Amino acid sequence: MKNNKDIAVIGLGTFGYEVATQLHDAGHYVLAVDAKSEIINQIKDKVTIAVQADVTDEDVLKKLDIGKFNKVILGMSNSLETLILTVTFLKKLKTKCIIVKANTAIQKEILLKVGADEVIQPEVAMAKMLVRRISYPYVLESLTVDSKNSLIEISVPEKFSGKSLRDLDLRNKYGIIVVLKSEKDHYRIVTNPETILFQGEKIFVAGEEGKILTLFGDN
Repeated sequence: MKNNKDIAVIGLGTFGYEVATQLHDAGHYVLAVDAKSEIINQIKDKVTIAVQADVTDEDVLKKLDIGKFNKVILGMSNSLETLILTVTFLKKLKTKCIIVKANTAIQKEILLKVGADEVIQPEVAMAKMLVRRISYPYVLESLTVDSKNSLIEISVPEKFSGKSLRDLDLRNKYGIIVVLKSEKDHYRIVTNPETILFQGEKIFVAGEEGKILTLFGDN
């Protein structure tokens, strides 16, 4: 096992299956668990270990030594009762981090209260991503820093083309900082205020997400 890279994925529906195989491809030690033997047979060569097991049995989780994993991801969101039971057992086994897939906001609220460290709603997240891609086509990637601030990869709009960072004065006017700028096949850190931006060029900017989206989208 590889310490902080050890991850168990329990429940191998479409979401769990993709998470498990992609984590393994990314170099993680992945234990994949599901109650259905056919799914285990499909995934066994795509993860580190694949086990058919009923995780609603606390003894089964103990035998899997689940407490040693850095993260446990629960992908079975059809039964709230099963999720609550599994999260409860995982907490008793002192699991370091429990990430759960939920179908509804109510499920999310309940699972957080019973001990899940993080609850995600993939459908909601995908809907937000689609809306952002349609509404803000210049946004290439986005990383949320906190409730207000984000680090966003932007395609420079025409209105900023040919202007230097000193001329734009984004930091003082909007609290937005240009952190990285594309240069051939890599990015470089921006330190010179005389750096000039060009239309279509890729940059990373940091600041309040709402201000970034408004400023760069107002063409």
